[in-house]
Amino acid sequence: MKRFVTGAVAGVAAAALMVGCADQIQQLEPKLELKKAAEDLGAADKLGFTIKAGGNVDDLIALAKKESGEEGFTDEDADILRKIYNSSFTVAWDKAAEGVNDDKALINATIDGLTGAEIRVVDQIAYIKVPVKEIAAKFGAPAAEIDELSAEIGGEIPGVDKLIDGGWVSIAASDVEKFTKELGGAAATTPTTQEESEKLAAEFKTSAENLLTGADVVRDANDETHLTVTSSTVKAHAEAKRLVEAIEKLATKDQGEILKGAVGDSFDTPPADKPIVIDLWIDNGKFKAFEVNFLQFVEGNTGRASVRVEISTSTEITAPEGATKLDVAPIFEAISQAGAGLVGAGGLGSEGTGTGTGGDAKVWAELVGQQAVLSALAEGGKPAKYLKEAAEETAFGDIKIKVVRNGVAQVNSGGSVACVTVPASTSGKPKVVAAAC
Repeated sequence: MKRFVTGAVAGVAAAALMVGCADQIQQLEPKLELKKAAEDLGAADKLGFTIKAGGNVDDLIALAKKESGEEGFTDEDADILRKIYNSSFTVAWDKAAEGVNDDKALINATIDGLTGAEIRVVDQIAYIKVPVKEIAAKFGAPAAEIDELSAEIGGEIPGVDKLIDGGWVSIAASDVEKFTKELGGAAATTPTTQEESEKLAAEFKTSAENLLTGADVVRDANDETHLTVTSSTVKAHAEAKRLVEAIEKLATKDQGEILKGAVGDSFDTPPADKPIVIDLWIDNGKFKAFEVNFLQFVEGNTGRASVRVEISTSTEITAPEGATKLDVAPIFEAISQAGAGLVGAGGLGSEGTGTGTGGDAKVWAELVGQQAVLSALAEGGKPAKYLKEAAEETAFGDIKIKVVRNGVAQVNSGGSVACVTVPASTSGKPKVVAAAC
């Protein structure tokens, strides 16, 4: 299905860009209404987006079977798609007064119809709730094991048992900062500055203006809140590519590498030039939703499977009552001792050798070796093929990982060094030694 993924990405980007344009959409109605809604959205202090799948999941399954063949697309794959269609993700924020200290945020998720996973940030305190037992039951984990885990971890980290039981726990940002400094960790990445935010907004606006130049906007005769915007797949692809490249330049080095890795070669080949239709819903001058049917990028397909984003400007974000404060001290202490602990236990199922020296480097060597094996299991092929990618994904800060030859990588962390050799096949285990390669 990869041949229409690029077009779908361009379509989603095109829809997102619609809300950033205020100058180009200024002609006769309905473009005037679209302009007003874009301005209103940009000025909102409270804003929320819910992302979900739209259209008909059976249309998507039918296409996947056609693209992959009956043997390549299993009933398990179809079940995964149905679960996605029964899930959603919401993010919202409230700027509150001047400054960032009183800003509020909310993230919640519905997982295959199961609600309750949520994070709220109010007055620099994060509140977290996850229906652990319900999620575990949905995926077949025995309740007795969850109860045992709750009792075991709850005794070591006060408050975790409440989280596992589905209750609210809280973590203060000041506690995280305090323990990070005490452990000698690097300061957290500085939040995006106002200047950077303005630069990012300017890039969105430029792409929106370029994209909407020459686009047709038509009102649905049967639904006055529904507008259809018709542009070009080639134009949307070019603007999405330009925008991603601009964001990479504005992002930090690590953020840019993550974005580059996520996008991959998606924009290398533009889709065939054809109309791209984006559906928008505007009610009383306010954006309510936008939707992109990505099956429109498949030649001859008449089905509908879409990405839908619903918009709210009135989400109230409050601190939940009865939250239990989570003691983060044991967590950070465990992180600081993880090297010695995991190495002493022979951690992560690797074939450790040596006397147990190597500290953190050996732990990270084990991690990168396991990541290469897991990637080979998921994607097919030999672990050595995925070692470089695993090294790039695992390395951060002062942890340096370098592939020195086929299937072998060296890890340096502080004053420790370790060498990992991945197995010839996925049936083996990585071999780690606490020494240079």
